[in-house]
Amino acid sequence: MILAPRALEHWPGSGASVPASSEIRIDFSQAMDETSVAERLHVEPTQGGEFLWWGSTLIYRPSQMWPSGDTIEVRLDSGARSRRGLSTWTTTRWSFSIAPPRLVYLWPADGPAQVHARLANEAESVPLTAAPQGVIDFTLGARGTRLAYAVERGAGTTELRELDLVRNRDRLLFACPEGERCTSPALSPDGNTLAFVRAPAPSEAGGNFPPGSTRIWLLDEESETPLPVSPEGDVASSPFWSPQGWLAFVDSTRRAIVVVDALRREPFAPMAVLPSRQGERGSWAPDGSSLIYPDLLLPREQPLANPDAEAELPTLEAHLFRWEVSSGELTDLGDSAGPPVEDASPTFTPQGDWVYFSRRLLSQGGWTPGRQLWRMRPDGSQASPLTDEPFINHGAPAVGPAGTTLVYLRFDLGAPLDPAQIWWFDLETLRESHVVEGGYLPAWIP
Repeated sequence: MILAPRALEHWPGSGASVPASSEIRIDFSQAMDETSVAERLHVEPTQGGEFLWWGSTLIYRPSQMWPSGDTIEVRLDSGARSRRGLSTWTTTRWSFSIAPPRLVYLWPADGPAQVHARLANEAESVPLTAAPQGVIDFTLGARGTRLAYAVERGAGTTELRELDLVRNRDRLLFACPEGERCTSPALSPDGNTLAFVRAPAPSEAGGNFPPGSTRIWLLDEESETPLPVSPEGDVASSPFWSPQGWLAFVDSTRRAIVVVDALRREPFAPMAVLPSRQGERGSWAPDGSSLIYPDLLLPREQPLANPDAEAELPTLEAHLFRWEVSSGELTDLGDSAGPPVEDASPTFTPQGDWVYFSRRLLSQGGWTPGRQLWRMRPDGSQASPLTDEPFINHGAPAVGPAGTTLVYLRFDLGAPLDPAQIWWFDLETLRESHVVEGGYLPAWIP
C-alpha cells in the first residue's frame, strides 16, 4: 500500500526565536511535486524568496532578511502532491519569531574560551558553546544561521563542530586524526560544505608547523572524507567564502590569495590568483561582485629632499586593493599622491555602500603607533577617519546587519599587558562604548 505524503518536520520549529536570515525548511516523507508545494505554501508577512529542494526537503530562502522582532506565520495547505500523484491530507500551521541581531565573540583571552553572544541593549552575554578545553576559533556560515568552530580535544589535536542556531543543535563535523590539528573552519553560504586548515600538530608546545604542511581541505555535507584543495607543499591558511559559493584562501608559498570554484571537484583549478605579499584575507562585497584585501607596496620611488632625514626614507606601505570578478581588474584603492599609509582589516557593510578598515598614517607629523578606524566607498573615494586616539590600536571591525553599528577590537598600546577589549561604535552618533574586556574575534548573528 502506498501511503499519502506528509510533512514530517519543519524548521524553524514552532515558537522558535531565530536569526533574521533563517530559511524555512519542510521535510516530507516522499519526493514531492515542487509546483504543487509552492502553490500551497503561505508566509505572513509576505516575503519574496526562492524555492529550493534538497531531496525531499523544501527550502524556502527569503530574498531579504525577516524584520527583527516580527512573528512569522507559515501555512502549508493540504493537497500538495507527491511525484506519485498522492496528496497531503492535512494543513500544517506554525509560527516562529525573529530575534534581534546579536554580537558573538570568543571570551576570555586568558583561559579556555567559549563563544559568547549578547544583544546590543544587554549587559550580560550568554555562552553558546561549552567545550571543556576551549574553542580555538569560529566563523558564521549558512547565511549566518550556523556557527562552525574548532575545539581542543586533548593530546594536541582538535575537532570541528557546528552549532545550528535555527535547530539549536550542536554536532561533530570532523574529528581531526591523531597527530594533526584542524582549525579555521568556514561554512559555505548554503551550509553544505566546510572548508578548514589541516596540518600536522607541532612536535612540542609552541612549536611551528613543518614547512609546506598546512593545506585547505573541503568536507561535503554528505561525505565523511575531506578533499584537499590547496596545492601539496604550499602553506595555505584563512579560508573564506564568497556569497556565490567560491572559496578563497591565502597561499603564503605563492604569495597570493587563491580563488577556486568549490563546486568543481578535483582538480581544483584556480579561478584567480591575486598577488598578496601581506597574506591577510579580504572581504567580499555582499553581492559577490568584488573582493577587497590589503597588500604590501614596494617603497615609493621618489627623490629625497634630504637623504640624511630618517622621516623621508622610503616607507613600506600597505594599501587596500579591489578585485573585480567580472573583468578581473585589480585596482589599488590607496592614494598614490597622498601620504604613505598602512591599511588592514577591510570589511563591507551588509548594504555594500561602505568599507570600514584600520589605517595607520606613516608620514612625518601624521604617524601614530595605533591604527585608527576609517571608512571609504568601495571605489576608494570619500576616505575619512572615525577615530583619533594615537595610542589606541583599532582593529577587526565588524558592521552589524542594519549597517548602523560597528564593533571592533581596541588595544591600549600604553598598557601592553592589558587584554584587548571589544567596543561598540554607533555609526549614526559616532559614539563609542565598552562591551567586554578580554574578548576577541567579534562577529554578528543577523
